[in-house]
Amino acid sequence: MNFPPEQRRILLIEDDYGNRVLFADFLEHCGYRVLPLADGNNCIEMMQEFMPHIVLLDIKLPQVDGLTLIQTIRHHPQFCNLPILVVSGYAFQADRQRAIAVGATDYMVKPILPATLNSKILSLLKGAPTPIPRDNLAQDSESDSSEFWR
Repeated sequence: MNFPPEQRRILLIEDDYGNRVLFADFLEHCGYRVLPLADGNNCIEMMQEFMPHIVLLDIKLPQVDGLTLIQTIRHHPQFCNLPILVVSGYAFQADRQRAIAVGATDYMVKPILPATLNSKILSLLKGAPTPIPRDNLAQDSESDSSEFWR
């Protein structure tokens, strides 16, 4: 389902403060609603409140790493089909393969051009399912040119 950009919600999980602020500002400038988090603690609870259309996350996170977080999201019935875009400084093919193997939808290596990132998000959102509100889930079960984000 296609939504106007201002209705699209992005959950951003990035531990580096500078990257998180830069990334959130850019996405908000593009018209998205962004929930920036420094780590994946309480991720599912935050997702249930915010109802993102896509998750952007780094692999290297404190406490719960990005790969574990991807698996957690994929095992939750409300978010199992949500697009997950990994944005990481890990550039080896093996890193990409591990992320995809545990459930990431796509993988981008930092630094990233803003226009490239926005194009990737739009592409992933085109085929993305609409988030299922928690109440509906219960009912169903019963019946630019500068480098960016270094």
